[in-house]
Amino acid sequence: MQRQTRRRFLAGAAGVAVGLAGCTTSARDPPEPIEPLESPADSDSQYATVYERTIRSVAFVGDESGGGSGFVHDGVVVTNQHVVGDAETIDVRFENGEWRSAGVTATDVYADLAVLSTDIPDYARPLSFVASIPAVGTEVLALGSPFGLESSVSSGIISGKNRSLPNEQTGFSIPNTVQTDAGLDPGNSGGPLVTMDGLVTGVAVAGAGTSVGFAVSPLLARRVLPELIRTGHYDHPFLGIQLVDVTPTIAEANGLDDARGVLVVGTADGTPADGTFRGVTGETEIDGRSVPVGGDVLVELAGNAIDSDADLGTTLALELSPGDRVPATVIRDGEPLELTVGIGARPEP
Repeated sequence: MQRQTRRRFLAGAAGVAVGLAGCTTSARDPPEPIEPLESPADSDSQYATVYERTIRSVAFVGDESGGGSGFVHDGVVVTNQHVVGDAETIDVRFENGEWRSAGVTATDVYADLAVLSTDIPDYARPLSFVASIPAVGTEVLALGSPFGLESSVSSGIISGKNRSLPNEQTGFSIPNTVQTDAGLDPGNSGGPLVTMDGLVTGVAVAGAGTSVGFAVSPLLARRVLPELIRTGHYDHPFLGIQLVDVTPTIAEANGLDDARGVLVVGTADGTPADGTFRGVTGETEIDGRSVPVGGDVLVELAGNAIDSDADLGTTLALELSPGDRVPATVIRDGEPLELTVGIGARPEP
């Protein structure tokens, strides 16, 4: 069974031990992060300016047989967990052609993020994340190595926010992902999705079609990466319920006024939800289909409205931590009920 996170003490390109903090092996002070750009008026000029300013911080991650992309951030190279897999070391090629051997310092399969430690060239300055996800329709560039073609760029917009992206490795979804129509092809994984001021607004993770791609949320990355860099581990918040979104059919079957919230199908033994939430008690038939009935409908958690599974995932991932105890509102037997629920940590996959 693959561990959720792992720590490595590995040799960098010069054979110097890589420490837990995931810093570069060089003793020099790290370069300052790239400052946000002021956007030129001309679009073509703007694309070229952003590309030239950021591409030197982007790297190919892998070998002749294939790989993905990564970028420099806070003294390390950030990429996807699925790019490095179970590797303990991996090759990284920077913009000017330098190959480096990198240690896989830490990985997080739940967020699909990985931290690599190596000797980073002076010209590869750190990229910074946005403070908040820009509005839908905002122009972005995807940088990386699609099909192994290094130093590539594609343009698009932010097509959607707060997407819940299924993760087949874990059975959990990656919450709050950013949707884009910028081209994300095999090899783009792990590369940055940047705004036109040169800030990272997502870590490319998947392409689902010619105009649909997804990136790990910058808000999730800003929570997970500092802990991975500092300790090699990140504990993801966990409630412990099996659920389905409330559809109009489920709302009708359960006598709900609104088709919103998530229906608690059941709770996992020994989790914070066990003994707090009530799972479904049976099923009924509507239009020839079996529909679950009798469970709590969670509509609010920690003061946040829960209209869907995506809302629940985002609230847990971005606002709560293991050990928290927070208020929750459920609809039980047609009436609102206030509960207090503890937040646990996800089990290792």
